[in-house]
Amino acid sequence: MTQRDWAAYSGKPVLVTGGLGFIGFNLVRALQAAGAQLGVLSRSWPPRPGSVESILGGVSFFKGDIRDSALVDEAVTGRDVIFHLAGKSGPVASNASPLEDLDVNSRGMLTLLESCRTLNPGAKIVFPSSRLVYGANTEMPATEAAPTAPLSIYGIHKRAAEEYLLLYQRLHGMRATILRITNPYGPFQRPDQNRYGIINWFIHEAMHDRPLTVYGKGAQLRDYIHVDDAVDAMLTAGLAPEAEGMIFNVGSGRGVSFLEMAEHVIRSAGRGRVKHIEWPSDAALVETGDFIADISLIAERLGWKPAVRLEAGIEDVIARYGKIFES
Repeated sequence: MTQRDWAAYSGKPVLVTGGLGFIGFNLVRALQAAGAQLGVLSRSWPPRPGSVESILGGVSFFKGDIRDSALVDEAVTGRDVIFHLAGKSGPVASNASPLEDLDVNSRGMLTLLESCRTLNPGAKIVFPSSRLVYGANTEMPATEAAPTAPLSIYGIHKRAAEEYLLLYQRLHGMRATILRITNPYGPFQRPDQNRYGIINWFIHEAMHDRPLTVYGKGAQLRDYIHVDDAVDAMLTAGLAPEAEGMIFNVGSGRGVSFLEMAEHVIRSAGRGRVKHIEWPSDAALVETGDFIADISLIAERLGWKPAVRLEAGIEDVIARYGKIFES
């Protein structure tokens, strides 16, 4: 999809933690295209065998865990902007393994903050949080002031990470921006990452002519955002002084029913079918109901607006996936 020119990142020392995950890999590719002096810290290695070196030549890699303070110390040194994406994802998985989620997501954030505080306190940190910090039955569209009452351990730890960032800004003058991203989709998500990114998973299933499982009637509304738009928001926040200390919703601002999304995937793929089942108990526990993000604050403060409509975005991912699928 079309992206803005990010020449302002040319030559800028930037670190992306979790840079080989779904959103991280898309962000890394955008930063590399902009000519950033780029470092990537990741535990997963690589997204596809042999692909990292061929696609991301010239990038400095730090292979290891975000909880490894010595590695993080090395990675953050000298970086102007740090995009912190390393961590575990998935609300259902977090409720099943709460202590692991706590250790990776909360300890990981504090490890990063302590390294920055001692070695690079002037760095700008951009953190992609989640719409899952909000509670159920929030008035729609949800503003950043909506009540935060997560239904998952994952959502609680995202919220805790937000507070850690704001605390370090208050106590130590560090600079941070928090982006509450809605449901992202787009290229470069591995098929095994099916705990989140439902559109990508549905595309994978449809391309293999398998059923798309919809819980209940599928009437719940979701706000889906193409990863190019999410990356654009992160890059915008990384450069904007007026974003510091702020929390912004990042979504499309449009609600689409789960069933409608699934049916569009099937139409665009030309295969697959919808299969309705009852809500599994673990998924029902973390179901927030309808969610649509109010994105007026980021539009007003940073001039950011999404550019990719859902229908075009799904067709784009299917076209890219199809090239791999047919090769």
